[in-house]
Amino acid sequence: MDKSQMNRKEFLTNVGKYCLCSCACALGATLAGVRGDDSTLPADSAAAPVKKPRSEERVEFAEKWVVRFFDILDANLDEATRRKIMMANGRACFLNWIKETDQQIRPVTLDQMKQWIDKNVKDGSASYDGNVIYYQYTVAAETGLPSQESQCLCTLVETKPAGLSSTFCHCSVGYVKEWYDQLFGKPVEVELLTSVLRGDPRCKFKITVA
Repeated sequence: MDKSQMNRKEFLTNVGKYCLCSCACALGATLAGVRGDDSTLPADSAAAPVKKPRSEERVEFAEKWVVRFFDILDANLDEATRRKIMMANGRACFLNWIKETDQQIRPVTLDQMKQWIDKNVKDGSASYDGNVIYYQYTVAAETGLPSQESQCLCTLVETKPAGLSSTFCHCSVGYVKEWYDQLFGKPVEVELLTSVLRGDPRCKFKITVA
């Protein structure tokens, strides 16, 4: 081989060095153009953002959705219609619960109910005055276990999302009404006295039996 000719190995080596140097310079110039002064780039800028578990994302989405939906409901329907819709939903919720759990509701008289309260209720969850029954949630229906004060027992809003309209509470009124309608074998009147979602320690109902 002519001595004036560059050895192939030397050629490839030199080209490799040149390309490596050129690429490094180009990359440095590109970053400098984007970043400006290197000292302004945060040390962890290349770290990928921490992604929340899908279950947490779903809960957060549901919270925002339900608050927004009830704001829309309040803005477009009068109070009587909102109450009717939510009570109907509460009724459907109770009927679904007794179907899924195979509950059997046996009608009782008001006197029988009073006797049962006197004998069995020790936690203050139920009391009576004449033809009025006072009832408050102290046990979770899903588990049968005692619930803490200020704990909403509706799975959908148990986190008590901020800003949720009190319209939502008409659902529990419909739930309790269907329950006691079946328990007494006739329609009863139900009034929500206190509500966890409104800041009270318990959801308490006044049930008037005609």
